[in-house]
Amino acid sequence: MLSLAVFVLAAITYSCAKQDKTEPVSSTTKISQSDADILIENKIRAFKSKMEFQRENPSYKSSETMSVDSAVWYFKAALNYTYARAGVDFNYLSNDSAAINVSTSNGEITESGLPVIYQQILDSVRAIYNSAIGNDKNLLMVNVVPSEVSTSSTDLTIYAATGSTTPTYIYGHFDETDYWNWGLELGKCGEYAGQEVGQDASTVLQYRINHPSVTYPPGTYFIPDENPTRWKYYGDYPDANSPGGYRLFYAYDEPPYTYPICIPPEDMHYYLYDGLVYIMNDLKPAGKYLTFGEVVIGYVSGDPANFEYWVKYSHEVRFTYGDKYFSVEPGETL
Repeated sequence: MLSLAVFVLAAITYSCAKQDKTEPVSSTTKISQSDADILIENKIRAFKSKMEFQRENPSYKSSETMSVDSAVWYFKAALNYTYARAGVDFNYLSNDSAAINVSTSNGEITESGLPVIYQQILDSVRAIYNSAIGNDKNLLMVNVVPSEVSTSSTDLTIYAATGSTTPTYIYGHFDETDYWNWGLELGKCGEYAGQEVGQDASTVLQYRINHPSVTYPPGTYFIPDENPTRWKYYGDYPDANSPGGYRLFYAYDEPPYTYPICIPPEDMHYYLYDGLVYIMNDLKPAGKYLTFGEVVIGYVSGDPANFEYWVKYSHEVRFTYGDKYFSVEPGETL
């Protein structure tokens, strides 16, 4: 399977109704913090103060330790609280990941080691942010996921998503020009071939499933759960009423080939609302919010040695959920 996208953003609760437009909350609307918002903010500030004390007093070596899981939660909570904000509109969505190895001891991190690891993660987030295309950039979400843990170190994967550039169209509406190549950033197709190269149906659908984060008031931020859902494939969600028999895009091709695979506007509309939104709501745990949805392409071909010349094209998805909070403080610039 090919994977052209990775990990962020934005808590969404969709109704089953199909919408063509989502109106952002007015910036003049006064929003106050809940008790939960204040509690989580105090926890994050206390953690940041602890790291600041360690930075200012490098000779102080605390004997206290924190488990990797606890530290990872505080790292991503502090990063999202400090730098990431929803409620800001965007036209382009960039997401990427980075991997680092940090020093730990049997799954524990000393308090004196917290600032160093936090800075390593922040440097990775900043590099992802700076490489994102577009102007007027805004960090949307950060996630940190631990993987390999040894007696002396832990591998961390950092995911970050960035929105940029003022929108020029209604996010949920597909018009008569929205004929999109299935993948490989080939742009539009049909009579619009050659336009929007660098995007494709998978990137457009990923952008649009995440875009409703702009409906939250400025000051909203998310703390994602540790792990996303497993990847979901077209075969996981059959639907006899869909264009290809499934809620996710799927096409079977064989000689004479019909490539490039072109998805028309009405099918794009189906795959967004009856596909991605349906699956996102189906998988969403109670009380959680979508923090990022990923759409990537799948490609499988037969073996010519066995006289198999068929090709299967598809889209695959996974979602990351988490908790939503509000801060009266604006996000800091990276």
